[in-house]
Amino acid sequence: MKKNYLAYCLLLFATLFWSGNFIVGKFATLFEIPPMSLNVLRWISVWIILIPLTYKEIYNNLAYIKKNIIIIGFMGVMTISTFNSVVYFALNYTQVINAVLVLAAIPAATIVLSSIMKIEKTNLFQILGLILSLFLKFFNLLSKIIFKTKLLIKSIIGKFIKTIVNIYITSNLF
Repeated sequence: MKKNYLAYCLLLFATLFWSGNFIVGKFATLFEIPPMSLNVLRWISVWIILIPLTYKEIYNNLAYIKKNIIIIGFMGVMTISTFNSVVYFALNYTQVINAVLVLAAIPAATIVLSSIMKIEKTNLFQILGLILSLFLKFFNLLSKIIFKTKLLIKSIIGKFIKTIVNIYITSNLF
């Protein structure tokens, strides 16, 4: 049973770190830190934190890493570095909540594309999660419309919907 609690705690930390990444990215725009510089600083920090924890594993797999260094490097640049740079660049022009909504759409897009391309079969839980995600995103959009028109700003229902949507977005159920 303790392993379940550990898993939930680690998922909570992952969510906090991801949301912190977006908040720091938005905060950096106030000081006009370029997105690429922020990305480089982020990865230097990650290396400083992870090297003491992973150096044995890296050393044990050094031959494999050397053999596949071009592929590993290409995947790292195209996925992680590009994604974070684009996020930091986008945060110069939008709010954090909009960037997080795009991030929250990635698992849904992955499910749809992997089903279309017949890479992986979609199970019932994935479909239910996709429907729940779309339902909550609809409520987020609805709450934005309600709040922008200022019809239910002080109502308990409006605040409840916004709170539920914000909890979902920050916890990133996928």
